[in-house]
Amino acid sequence: MQIEEVMAKNRQTGRGYAADGKERSLTAQEFLDISIELGATQLNPDYRALHEAFAAWMVRRLNIRTSLELGSGPGYLLYCLNRLGVDARGLDGNPHSRDFFTKHHPEYADRYRIDPLFEQAYAPVDAFLSIEVFEHIEDAGLHAIMTKVRDQVRPRFIVFSSTPHADPNPGWDLQWGHINLKQPAQWHAFFARFGYEPVPGMRPPVTEWATLYRKKPSHPQVSYRFSLSPARPG
Repeated sequence: MQIEEVMAKNRQTGRGYAADGKERSLTAQEFLDISIELGATQLNPDYRALHEAFAAWMVRRLNIRTSLELGSGPGYLLYCLNRLGVDARGLDGNPHSRDFFTKHHPEYADRYRIDPLFEQAYAPVDAFLSIEVFEHIEDAGLHAIMTKVRDQVRPRFIVFSSTPHADPNPGWDLQWGHINLKQPAQWHAFFARFGYEPVPGMRPPVTEWATLYRKKPSHPQVSYRFSLSPARPG
């Protein structure tokens, strides 16, 4: 289904609409149901192919052994990375999405946590992943997330995508939960505050606006001792 068709179904069924007829954010179950209708889960072969290639790119180009994904959704990227030998972990706030993942990939059920406020403890990893998630979170929440990522997760890489585009269909962004759209330059400035910079020439193959960030190199301070007084003759 296309977004226009989904929105027509929403109007017919009342999904994403309050009692007064105004648009509202989708419930967790509605969000999963519509993801399936849009083909944004592993039930769609094109979606599977995209994420299989994306996971292979991360393993090949970044040489990662561990990862943490914030906003795993239906979890196919999490599945692909684990299948490739990465110790990949994921979290989300939608229990219906986790149930969907567990149904289709029971062998990796323990790799997917429900942690809507990113409050649990996480080990350091090679890569932190967040694909089309940050636009759903207000600035204060993003600051808290990245503070924890910097201080606790400490990844070498951040693999990131967040749409910069408002949807042309009136009401869709509100229903889908797009509350914080930013342009790439704004995300660059945001991540720079936490010590990460874009990697030139290495766009993650998942969206046209995806960015790979790396931890900025730290330069140790060097102490120099010198004197302006002339040397004494020996």
